Amino acid sequence: MTATNDGPVSGDESHKLVTIYLRDHLGGSSAGLALVRRCRRSNAGTELDRVLAQIATEIEADIQTLEELMVRLEVAPSRVKKAGARLAELAGRLKSNGRIFRYSPLSRVFELEGLTSGIGAKRSLWQSLLAVADQHPELDADELRVLVDQASSQHERVSIEHDRAAATAFGGR
Repeated sequence: MTATNDGPVSGDESHKLVTIYLRDHLGGSSAGLALVRRCRRSNAGTELDRVLAQIATEIEADIQTLEELMVRLEVAPSRVKKAGARLAELAGRLKSNGRIFRYSPLSRVFELEGLTSGIGAKRSLWQSLLAVADQHPELDADELRVLVDQASSQHERVSIEHDRAAATAFGGR
């Protein structure tokens, strides 16, 4: 079978696409974990640090779950994609934050936006896998539903912190 805009793909092509997809998400998860750790260091001892500590622990568990899922689906991780995602996270630090060498309230806003985006992508990953769970015995639909709910909870908690950070950064006149 060949891929079309509206038709199925062959089993080999499907596995190739799943491999790319999961490797990309694993790389993105690694970058997300690095981002949340960096944001924690910059906000040590604050309420944001407490929230992010819990999020970091959950992201670590999500990465482990993704790696276990990749084993079940016979998808080997890609060191290149993990390294590339890490480099992208490092490059993200180069954006202007209104200060040359110091952390600023704008840094916090940008970091939380990046984290929110990453968590949203992770939620989409779990939803995508849930959509095909009935076709893959390696996938557990109940487990995937829990992961979707956890990602939604993470997204909500980080969004609340983002809104607080934006109010701090932009609320003064």
